[in-house]
Amino acid sequence: MNRLPRAVTAQFFPDPESYTALRRQWRLLLTADRRHELTAAHHLLYLALLGKDWRRGFTPITNARKLENGAFTGWALFRAFGSIAWVGDEPALLAPFAGTVTPGMLLSLRALLPPASPYACRPEDFAAGFPWDAYTVPEALAAAPQPEDLSRG
Repeated sequence: MNRLPRAVTAQFFPDPESYTALRRQWRLLLTADRRHELTAAHHLLYLALLGKDWRRGFTPITNARKLENGAFTGWALFRAFGSIAWVGDEPALLAPFAGTVTPGMLLSLRALLPPASPYACRPEDFAAGFPWDAYTVPEALAAAPQPEDLSRG
């Protein structure tokens, strides 16, 4: 699954106003002088909470010389997944969102993201694109009714 259904995305937010607050905070972050402090993990987290295909922001490394020199294991995608998965990074990961993203939201999202590790795959696995879907959603969640009050903008 490459996009989250609205029913799943709505579970992250207690009400439509919190969804709007997250989008407003992200817009403020991207127009502020501190925008350069945002990491790939922040971008991945934001896109995933909105239910968008976060993989579009990452391009697999194909340069043979870079791969020979270890660029694959240092790829920003794997570091971003590590930051989202590691509880010790949680305060730094959530800080720019100024309370619009909670630890509970992050915990719920972790269960839906695929396990990505440079040790579980090889560069060749990405030759035809990503070897996994953007989300792993149980069938029961994917088939739930869609709420009407959150915009997908």
